[in-house]
Amino acid sequence: MNRNEARELVDAYVSRVSAQAGGELILLDEHTIERGFGWVFFYASKRHVETGDPAFAVGGNAPLIVDRVTGELHVTGTAYPVEHYIAEYEARSRTP
Repeated sequence: MNRNEARELVDAYVSRVSAQAGGELILLDEHTIERGFGWVFFYASKRHVETGDPAFAVGGNAPLIVDRVTGELHVTGTAYPVEHYIAEYEARSRTP
């Protein structure tokens, strides 16, 4: 899987979440992290990105990991910094 394919997968997920949330969510491409296992994508409400107003911020918008080998999308969490979830995923992906 390449980055464009991974982005399409994440975009479809974010579109579904947008429909449930009742507000438009957008991918933050400039924040995407690439690692050996794949990519970490971020998203936020379009209104928050456009205005910077915290009233439009979305809660629970956990970073999304896409595995380049399996094509699986994994929702991380929001309790820890993103590096925690990346390290956790890397450790799991190395475990046979």
